[in-house]
Amino acid sequence: MEDISKVKPYISHLNAQLAKLGPKITKFTEKSLEEQLLLLKDERSKLDLSNRYAYVLSSLLFAYMKLHNVKDLAPVKQELARVKRYMDLARQLDEKEEKQTRKEQEHQERAKKLIHSALDGRSVGPAISKVNFQGKHTKFTQNGTEDVEKTDLKEPSETPKHSTIPSKSRSVGKVTKKSKR
Repeated sequence: MEDISKVKPYISHLNAQLAKLGPKITKFTEKSLEEQLLLLKDERSKLDLSNRYAYVLSSLLFAYMKLHNVKDLAPVKQELARVKRYMDLARQLDEKEEKQTRKEQEHQERAKKLIHSALDGRSVGPAISKVNFQGKHTKFTQNGTEDVEKTDLKEPSETPKHSTIPSKSRSVGKVTKKSKR
């Protein structure tokens, strides 16, 4: 036979764990499941209680069947897998809600920053960048010719002396209909 001293620590640990489990099981089963569910007001907490009940009962049944050397544990394993799937779905629901709240908070923070920058009169960058005004520009004159000039607007002293905006020209043409007055 094997050395009993190697098995004794495992047995003492098992006894300690069973001693801790006893009061928790009695607390868990003091009231029926229906009574406990009626005391809870939140649907999420009811779901947690139902999942815990199913897990505890299935786990205890599995341990009991293992102790009695029952060979066919497939139905209990299926039940444990089903309970695990429900617990995973509940966890995914929580993660989805947390992600949604984080997303809403980030959106509120971005909106807050945008509003503060608009109200303070300060902006992150200039409204119109100088980069947009560098390069080739076409200047139209009143006689209809085009002058192409290359400008780099780095300093105001380098801006052209003449206006690039054409003056308002009067259109010349025939009027086909007279308006009734």
